[in-house]
Amino acid sequence: MTPTQTRRTQRSGRPSREESEQLAAQILDAACRLFIEQGFGATTMEQIVAACGIGRDTLYRRFATKEELFAAVSRRSLERTLQWFETTMQQAPDAPLDRVRHLARWFLEANLEPDLLALKREAFIEAMRARPIFGEDPFTPRLVEAISASHACGALQAPDPAFTAQQLIAAVVLGPSNEALMGQMPLQEAQAREQWFEKAWALFLSGARCGA
Repeated sequence: MTPTQTRRTQRSGRPSREESEQLAAQILDAACRLFIEQGFGATTMEQIVAACGIGRDTLYRRFATKEELFAAVSRRSLERTLQWFETTMQQAPDAPLDRVRHLARWFLEANLEPDLLALKREAFIEAMRARPIFGEDPFTPRLVEAISASHACGALQAPDPAFTAQQLIAAVVLGPSNEALMGQMPLQEAQAREQWFEKAWALFLSGARCGA
């Protein structure tokens, strides 16, 4: 019996809110690890039960299906990524073009972060099975805003900021991200990512910067 189970047997009645939240986090942690290591298809609810050291009914009361559990893992991952992005936004320079560059650099890091990449790969597979995991993109609109501000002050030629954002993300992210989704390991070293970003950023500016 695990220490968590022992503590629960020493108390009668329903678990406290704190205990319930801790248990939910424990389940999501275990499920996330197994989904990343084995993939969605190879992971079973029984394996998650065993990894958590909980009863089968305890898991199914909270997550009726594996799809529901994966969606919860994905939502938590998205929430944490949003927190990371908000921190990046707060640290972004005030100068409009520098702000665009700062956010573009984040897009490269986020799309190559190993755990996010693994969950993204599994989410794509599930979406292809007509079970979409994520809703609207919460990140790109902020980049569009930064590009729009750069256009307004004359730093970029971007009469269509949304299109320009798509091209910037493609220049910075698409190649390494696609390689990573196919199981390769591009740009593992920070120096390699920085060199790639500098080349992609220069290519973007050659077409979008005013006076280029």
